[in-house]
Amino acid sequence: EDGTTVTSADKEIDQFIGEEIQVRYPMDNILSEELSPKYTDNGSAVWIVDPIDGTTNYSQGLPLWGVSIARLENGYPTIGVLYFPILDMLCYASKGQGAFENNKRISARRPAVVDRYSIFTCSSGTERYYKIREGLRAKRRTFGSTIYELYLVARGNALFCVLPEPKAWDLAAAWLIIEESGGAIATLNDSEHFPLTKEMPYTSIQLPTLATASLEMWQRIHDLICIQ
Repeated sequence: EDGTTVTSADKEIDQFIGEEIQVRYPMDNILSEELSPKYTDNGSAVWIVDPIDGTTNYSQGLPLWGVSIARLENGYPTIGVLYFPILDMLCYASKGQGAFENNKRISARRPAVVDRYSIFTCSSGTERYYKIREGLRAKRRTFGSTIYELYLVARGNALFCVLPEPKAWDLAAAWLIIEESGGAIATLNDSEHFPLTKEMPYTSIQLPTLATASLEMWQRIHDLICIQ
C-alpha cells in the first residue's frame, strides 16, 4: 500500500513473533507493519514489530536487513531489540539500563571535529526532501535498512542519520537504543515520536527523523538541513 516491498517472509515472521508475544504476554497488544498497523491502547503494554526491515535487501540476498521489536508502556518504548541475523548482531536496550550489542555496552561517538573520515547515514530518498548545506565534511552512506542506518549512530560508527519518511515500527526500538547509548533523536517537523496516539492508523504516518551522537550535535546538524 505504501510502495514498500513485502515478501511472504515478512508476513510469516510477523505472525510468528505476534504469536510468541501473545503466549508470553497475553494481555499485551501488538502494533505491526504487516498485520496490525493501528495503535490500540487498552491500558496494557504494546509491542511494535517490524518483521523484516530492509525487505529489498533481504529479497536480493543482501545481508543488511533486520528485525525490530519494541515494548511500549504508556505510549513510550521501555524495551527495544534489533536483530541482524546474517551479521549475528543482537542489539538491545531497556529504559534507564543502557544499550548493548551482543552483551557489550555501546555508546554514540562524540568527536571533537567532523572531518572527511566521518560518515552520516540516510535513506535513498533523503535528497528528495532535504539538502544539507555546505560546511559539513562528513560522507554520506546509504544501506537500505532504516534500523541499520539508525543503529550505526548508537554504536558510534555514524555521526548522524537523517530519514525523511520512517514509520513508527522503523523507529520504536532504535529510538530507545539511541537514547540509551547517549545519542539524541527527534523529528524534523516539530511533532513527537512518542507517545503514540490511540487508534491511529500508523501505516499512513511518516515521522521525518534526525538522530545524532549528542543533543548538541542534533541542533548543529538540524541547522544545516533545509527542506528541498
